[in-house]
Amino acid sequence: MEKREPKNLTNYDKRFEEDPSSFNDFQAMDYVRELKNQGRTDEAIEVGRTFLQVGEGLTGFINHYGYALYNKFINIDESLIAEKEELFFSIVEEICSLCKQQKYSPLEATINKAMKYIMNKKPVDYQKLSDLLDHLNVQELSTEPFVNNAGKEYESKREKWYRIKVRSLYELGEYNHCVEIANMAYTQPLKWHYNNLNWIKYYRASSLVKIERYEEAENEFLSLGNRIPNVDSFEVLYDLYLNTGKENEAYTNLIYKFFNVGYDAAYLSLYEKVLKMVKGGNHSEVTSLAQALIYQLKAENGKDLADCTIADEYKDVNSSTLYDRFYNQLMEHLEEYITRYEGKIVYYNKDKEFGSIYQEDDDNLFFRQADYIYDEVVEKRDVVEYSVMKTFDVKKKVPTTKAVLIKTLYEDINY
Repeated sequence: MEKREPKNLTNYDKRFEEDPSSFNDFQAMDYVRELKNQGRTDEAIEVGRTFLQVGEGLTGFINHYGYALYNKFINIDESLIAEKEELFFSIVEEICSLCKQQKYSPLEATINKAMKYIMNKKPVDYQKLSDLLDHLNVQELSTEPFVNNAGKEYESKREKWYRIKVRSLYELGEYNHCVEIANMAYTQPLKWHYNNLNWIKYYRASSLVKIERYEEAENEFLSLGNRIPNVDSFEVLYDLYLNTGKENEAYTNLIYKFFNVGYDAAYLSLYEKVLKMVKGGNHSEVTSLAQALIYQLKAENGKDLADCTIADEYKDVNSSTLYDRFYNQLMEHLEEYITRYEGKIVYYNKDKEFGSIYQEDDDNLFFRQADYIYDEVVEKRDVVEYSVMKTFDVKKKVPTTKAVLIKTLYEDINY
């Protein structure tokens, strides 16, 4: 294919000097486009700005003028943007005000560059991000995932818009709007990538807490489980329950988390929550053991011991041993802190290690052998003591409950 020779612009140059208003729409478009394509960017910008002032009815040149601005002021290294940030954003706004969201428009490229610059700064200016996204009609953005030269697939433009918009609205405290946009995201014909949809659910649920729609928030957090990186669903639900007067639910989740994590200095903050809980009970030995465990863990790891106490009888006991003793005492006195129930096992699958407990006025309650406090042999007809915790049925996609912190009381056999 032969390379196209640059167009001779002598006549256009002369005519522009004499009377810019004499150009018709095609000529104005052709002139600005050729200046831009020939690398005469500054002249393309000067001519474009003149046409904006004197070229009544001229529109065809606008996208080419916008691309000239984009090439000179927008598509540059971020260090250069930082040197003249105010100018950068003024040009962004100019392009957004002039160019429409259409093919061969610099609008989307400009917004993407500006968003990337904003998101690379700390702290992120979420107001600017949100304002930039408002320049785009989300329903006109492509739903086709982007595929790079290596064949790797990434989020589509519409998916990206919802991901960033929902986060921005949450960070700005616009909680009702955040829920509204998240609800819209759920209805989109999108192929979701990475954890994007779960993050949208997370910020929606967090916004629901802020606007006191607690039951909806709880169900959303339950459905998320631990699928959000660096977000512990236990912490979220624990705080939600405590702040809404549901202490039994909060403490059941807390003890269940304690039961599952075992002994590990990394969970010191969890143990401190448990200490705060047991202080509200009436069993002094449980409280003393919890205090001793935290004291020794901090002492063994070189942490500040301010506000820590330890009874004399535990001073020579290491944290691992204290953990075992505290665990046993706590599990023996669970009724002091959370609601306990009694029921009979009516079904148990030994191969899959799960079963159900009879409930008189409700469906049978699901349990797993792994949620027994002690390593016991599980048999049908056992009478057990347990607590109830909310969870989420992934198959049915509905909130449900399960039995946790289970221990056998006796075997109920009718002879």
